Amino acid sequence: MAALDSNRAGAVVPLLSHASAPGKAILSGEHSVVYGYGALAVPVAQRRLHAYIHAASPGYGTVIASEQLQVVSRLDRAADPLPALTRALQSVLDLAGHVRSPDWMIYLRGNIPVAGGMGSSAAAACALVRAADAALSLSMSQDEVNRIVLDSEVVQHGNPSGVDNAVVVWEQPVWFERAAGPSRIRTGTEAAFLLADTGVRSSTGEAVAGVAGRRCANVRDYDRWLQAMGSVSLAVKDVLMEGRLDDLAVLLNRNQDYLRRIGVSHPACERLIEAALAGGASAAKVSGSGLGGLVLVLCERARRAELATLLKRAGAVDTVGLDLP
Repeated sequence: MAALDSNRAGAVVPLLSHASAPGKAILSGEHSVVYGYGALAVPVAQRRLHAYIHAASPGYGTVIASEQLQVVSRLDRAADPLPALTRALQSVLDLAGHVRSPDWMIYLRGNIPVAGGMGSSAAAACALVRAADAALSLSMSQDEVNRIVLDSEVVQHGNPSGVDNAVVVWEQPVWFERAAGPSRIRTGTEAAFLLADTGVRSSTGEAVAGVAGRRCANVRDYDRWLQAMGSVSLAVKDVLMEGRLDDLAVLLNRNQDYLRRIGVSHPACERLIEAALAGGASAAKVSGSGLGGLVLVLCERARRAELATLLKRAGAVDTVGLDLP
């Protein structure tokens, strides 16, 4: 971050714009969504990524500083530690017709864990795009923002499902299928969840590639499992819209069985799942790409604080409540 100090020494740096985007949690359809089936995901409003754009002195160029990653990137430099974000920003500048990089200092900070299954890269890109949109007075549509954030996710992950960008852009529960795209849904139940962070960081790209590689070696079983996961996800959407919580618990636990079979669970996830179920939760499963990251727990709202304590004793580094609708 020292690269920014010279610009602000002894001067007040005007704030041009600010925007934020939420984290996300996947309720069902992890990995099977990559193969054309549906996934259900919801925003996590308590976890957000913020982008602040400040005016810089003439000739300073455009700098992006990520507080969480402790990385500084300058637009138009060959060696770029934040290529997905610079791609997103450049797309907005292209829409605005900017031939030269504006003199901006951009700070990214927030409380969404990096590589933790909560969509940090999509949230960062969304917050950055919206802040740049505001600074340039473009009034971009949500579809335009979503397209740019998805392009950024391709740079970041290689073959993203498209779920993360849809949820953080719309900030509503989303049903997503690759062929049809995202659609916002209304849930008919007041389901209470707890998200537990294992503290084990993983790469979505590596997890997706791992499933693809294992599927190539065992197409028959993997296609059967992925199809079953797709059916479970569709049923999860139906029971949430109809308010059938007892059926929801069965489906989420079944989803976790298939996540184990395709190899994306992790010992840290299993410890939290075991602790949650032993503590009285009705369901617990990996949420997101797996290999660490998040565990989603379905529980009674009145028991959430007690379960949070149990999960932290079992190794969770953080917990956050999640309510539907």
